[in-house]
Amino acid sequence: MSALAIAPALRGQTAALPEAPKPQELRTREKSPPDQIAMVNHRPYVPPTQKELRHDYLRDTYGLWGALSTTIRASYSQARDKPSGWGQDLPGFGQRFGSSFAVTSINGSVRYGMEELFHEDLRYIPCHGCSVKHKVENALLAEITARHESDGHRVFSLTPTVADFSGPIIVHQAWYPGSSQGPLSGVVSARVVFATRVGVHLFREFVLERRHKDEPEG
Repeated sequence: MSALAIAPALRGQTAALPEAPKPQELRTREKSPPDQIAMVNHRPYVPPTQKELRHDYLRDTYGLWGALSTTIRASYSQARDKPSGWGQDLPGFGQRFGSSFAVTSINGSVRYGMEELFHEDLRYIPCHGCSVKHKVENALLAEITARHESDGHRVFSLTPTVADFSGPIIVHQAWYPGSSQGPLSGVVSARVVFATRVGVHLFREFVLERRHKDEPEG
């Protein structure tokens, strides 16, 4: 008798339970994207690891990009015969190339040290699928800003400027001859470093990024 009395109550509780989700609903939930994804220049932003920062420092300073910047600046000085005391022969180019390499090394080391100290992300991130105007802006802003490691938003930073001036000032003070010696000459020479870096950024924007087929924004 007691069993008969309990059975209706159990049936009522069973009927009140929510239905299990259908297989299609489960698949939909599993495929749902995260609520918020930080995007930088139309790419998902992933904060760099210590290993990635070190790799970028070595590549940009001693790898292909560093060698390219060094060669361009040395060739420019050779063509202008600056400093004139070194001549325009092969040994003169060797002195200019060595000095340019020292500038690249000092600039890269200062940049990497300040990047670590202030927790900045100074990696260059090309503007994926952007208009010409935004690509040029991205190349120029990279020399006066950095990315915050939390979500990649752009912040004003003195690190690029300090780094670009460090190498020329030290090298010109240390061993440049005659009127080319001194920190003031280094400050003037830093404009070539700035122009070279912006030129490399533009090359990455308009040449290397052409492999992407995105329509320009706007």
